[in-house]
Amino acid sequence: MSDPKAAFAQALTRLRERVPDVSDEAVARRASAVLLPSGRRVAVNARRLGEWIGGQSVPRDFDAVLAVGLATGGVTRVDALRALWRAAHQERRATPKSGRVVVGRPPSDAAALRDRTGPSDAIDAALRDDDVRQVLLTGPGGVGKSQLAAAAFHRASADVLVWVGAGTRQSVLTGYARAWRVQVKADAGGDDEAQADLFLAWLRSTTTSWLVVLDDVDDPAELAGLWPAGDAGRCLITTRRRDASLLRPDARVIPVGMFDRDEATAYLSARLSVDPRHEPAELAALADALGRFPLALSQAAAFLIDSGVDVPGYLALLADRRQRVADLFPPSSPADEHGGTVAGAVRLALERAESLAPNAVDVLGLVSVLAPDGIPEAVLLDGGRNLPALRALHRLNLVTHHGRVEAHALVQRAARDLVPDLAAVAVAAADAIEREWATADPDTGAALHRDGEVLRWVAAEHLWDGGMHPVLRRVSRHLAGIGRAAASRDVAEELLARAVEPRDVLHLRTEAARAVGDLGDTATALARLGEIRAAAERDLGPTDVDTLWARMYQVRFRMESGLIETALAELTSLVANCGLPAAHPLRVDAEDDRTLCLGLAGDFAGARDAAIALVTVLREELGPRHARTLRVMLNVGRWVGETGDVRGAVAVFREAAEGLAAVAGHGHHDTFIARHNLAYWRAVAGDLDQAIAEFEAGTAEAETALGAGHPTTLTYRSNTAFWRGVAGDPEAVGDLAALRRVVEAVFGPDHPRVLRIRQQRADLLHRAGRREEAVAELNEVLAEMSRVQGANHPRTREAADLLAGWESPP
Repeated sequence: MSDPKAAFAQALTRLRERVPDVSDEAVARRASAVLLPSGRRVAVNARRLGEWIGGQSVPRDFDAVLAVGLATGGVTRVDALRALWRAAHQERRATPKSGRVVVGRPPSDAAALRDRTGPSDAIDAALRDDDVRQVLLTGPGGVGKSQLAAAAFHRASADVLVWVGAGTRQSVLTGYARAWRVQVKADAGGDDEAQADLFLAWLRSTTTSWLVVLDDVDDPAELAGLWPAGDAGRCLITTRRRDASLLRPDARVIPVGMFDRDEATAYLSARLSVDPRHEPAELAALADALGRFPLALSQAAAFLIDSGVDVPGYLALLADRRQRVADLFPPSSPADEHGGTVAGAVRLALERAESLAPNAVDVLGLVSVLAPDGIPEAVLLDGGRNLPALRALHRLNLVTHHGRVEAHALVQRAARDLVPDLAAVAVAAADAIEREWATADPDTGAALHRDGEVLRWVAAEHLWDGGMHPVLRRVSRHLAGIGRAAASRDVAEELLARAVEPRDVLHLRTEAARAVGDLGDTATALARLGEIRAAAERDLGPTDVDTLWARMYQVRFRMESGLIETALAELTSLVANCGLPAAHPLRVDAEDDRTLCLGLAGDFAGARDAAIALVTVLREELGPRHARTLRVMLNVGRWVGETGDVRGAVAVFREAAEGLAAVAGHGHHDTFIARHNLAYWRAVAGDLDQAIAEFEAGTAEAETALGAGHPTTLTYRSNTAFWRGVAGDPEAVGDLAALRRVVEAVFGPDHPRVLRIRQQRADLLHRAGRREEAVAELNEVLAEMSRVQGANHPRTREAADLLAGWESPP
């Protein structure tokens, strides 16, 4: 064959065709893992493999060809293949077709170049679109924008290709002037600016196809008058910026972000293929720890190779908050032809942001100690004064600001290294969270909780000057409010180990005791709360709000233990004498519990009327769609049903469930409770098919949102099984027996939820005609309930009434 390049491509194609069912990516990975006879491994990139097979290019190193041959089944005539490669390599042409002009030098491929199909396809589609004149690749420094642009540059079929480093106006003028001299082949006179003007005029008027890449535009304003334009070509721009001046109607914006998990792991696997110590699971963990940041992955891989540190050792360094980003990603182990480091990229972008807004450093400092996945903008805006700084950070891709604010965890860590006084930043962030949390809706409250948890992790030591910062008081109570009692207890106990001020100690002891009671151990909770209340009344006074919280929880668990009348009297006194506004959370909780006591004492109509009165007040004080108003409606629905208006109960719970889903979200604990109760009263009303369907859907969603072992999830599961049994499913009895074992493993055999499941199973046994077995089971359950909960507990009385009904003559 007369064309050595084509002959070599055909030989390589025959090797590739031996594994037709394997993708180029898989072949490239196999080839990268091959140990050559020389003892070397070489990195083979799937895109480059496609170019070699298609005859578009020839590999620089024969070892890459040999690796492909060995990965596809072996090479029998190595010398012949080497001869074909050598001939093609010698005959390769600098320009693919006669008359083509290429000016400028794109960066070389990364050492373990990744094909990024999504962004690459988006670039190609944009360059083909007749309505697009500029293609803008925007993203943080170090995410691979230039690599994507270089790949598109090499793929382009335009007659004139120009690559220009666009960091400064002068570098663009120099690039354009050089392109003009090459284009006219000559002796063009004038300085760089004059020649750049001629080149731009030529682009606008020519019919010759062209592509100009402006790489790493630092300041769009500096390039005024230098943007390429013309119907025959396209301009491809890479930049950290996303200023309004770049977002033109004829521009296609392609955001470039982090690798996905597979891309990041594959990059590390290929880059570190020279070192067999690293396990795939370790590389996946490292990719996740680095947030799949391409520049960080490249620098980390180089550091591992240069230093000899293994992945577990490097992960330990990453987990150590004392380690600076500059030390974790040192310039002594540079990335693939990237001009900077992770720390340097952040510093450079921050300097530019500071030129746009002087307090950009302060605002990024606040961002650096909060959650990376969504900070409510009000936390950062300070009444709007910080908006220019926040937008400057957004324009430089240091954060993303669309209502909420997001930032990459490594950018945050590098920013913390630049903060001169982390204590001041931590306190300012805590003050802002506390300010917003006081009036936050449930969704914002969840985001603020995440912010508070990150702040505790990165700067907890700075939140105790003069006592516990008020924002820390909210954490345990928030967790309790969304049904995460175990987490609430753990946080309270963790903070308690550090607390010194008497008020802080009493508050945290109260929250821990409350959580213990919510987890089912009412006896321990009552004992602790009795001690706490006595200490609070002595140290803080009987009307102090922290004393009142301890008192209110103590009364609640008295009610839970069956002391209904005692609890009712004390709650009536607490409401009357607390001196708190009608909508104060403590007073609302006390009123709500008082309503519950009325109902449990047998006054269903009184409980219904008291609940309706409380909802009426809250609708006036807070509004009908406030989460606290909607939560109180759950008591309205219960007592409406207990007074005999089952359909009315269904209507109330439907309204509450829809309202809570709208204001708190489908995954909120209160929403799950409302939906559960709606399904329950549907079942009581006889709509078993719909009720069971709602129970089953709620079970699946609660398991996803709250976890398989969460009390609410387990309640859904038990009632799903019970009502299926009522509907005639013979497997329900066995399902409840299996669920009992699960609940015992989570909470212990004496937990009230275990006793409730045993009661439900006995009920189904009786319905199935297995009377003796049912009576024996319920007798055992009733004895356990009396021992654990007390004879006067509502559940104990319910079980006793059920048993009495079975034993009474028909």
